Amino acid sequence: MPTEAAEFQLLLTRLTIELGGEIADLLARITGMQPVEQMAYITAAYPQVITPYLAASNDLTQTWYEAQPVVVAPSTPAFETLAAPLLDVEALAISGRWSLTQGKPVEALQGSATRSVFDQSRRTISDNVEREPGARWARYASANACNFCKMLATRGAVYTSEASALGVTGRSVNLENSDRRAIAAGQTTRDEALARRSTFRSARQASRRGRQVGDARIGALRGAQQYGDKYHDWCHCIAVAVRPGGSYEPPPYVEQWDAEYAAAVTATKKAGQTKGKYGAIDFKAVLRQMDSQQREKTSAP
Repeated sequence: MPTEAAEFQLLLTRLTIELGGEIADLLARITGMQPVEQMAYITAAYPQVITPYLAASNDLTQTWYEAQPVVVAPSTPAFETLAAPLLDVEALAISGRWSLTQGKPVEALQGSATRSVFDQSRRTISDNVEREPGARWARYASANACNFCKMLATRGAVYTSEASALGVTGRSVNLENSDRRAIAAGQTTRDEALARRSTFRSARQASRRGRQVGDARIGALRGAQQYGDKYHDWCHCIAVAVRPGGSYEPPPYVEQWDAEYAAAVTATKKAGQTKGKYGAIDFKAVLRQMDSQQREKTSAP
């Protein structure tokens, strides 16, 4: 599946490259206009330029979703995929007007458009996963991804909806630091580690939650974020559907990310950079530590 994910990611990337050329042409046409005229022009023209690309992103994603194998046959009727609704015209127009307020309007709008095309695909995946019983999705990031994307891509196929990815509800259990070390060492797979964490195995831990050994566990809830906080402009991460009974093994380079994440968590805990009374992981601190580790590696002779 990683190879298929890379190929699908490339298809979306090619869409954004073509769209980026149209955006450059679009903004070239407003040169010489008065600011008010520029705003009016971009408000009308940008949604018309980008909407066909959003529709194409939906079409490609539906086809890819349907091509993923269903290992466990569901008891319900055959699942039919649906495309996520396209962004409305006013939301797109706002992005267009915003770009004109930036120092590099072309680059700003190309980045925003890239995010929109990939977001469209990610929403179609997450919407269908939420509708299909037993389906999950994973975040796939390229080998050259930023540390923010690396951190989120190490979780594997744990998301069951867009809301679960935001840490609001329906979220899978979290991997422990020891799990990540074992994965990085090749001692276990991500799905095996998640399976072990998915049920209560200790009577003491189960009783503290009012549960019994063997009962399913869910991850601790976190506050909601804006959907866009999960991705950034120019982000090429994709959502990979894992349909009922299927499993997901990320690319080999994610093992190194697991090791980097585990090292960053250990470092932040030693530095006292944790949250709350019980020393919960502070993900912002972990991200800063990962950035610091990367700078040290790149600056080393």
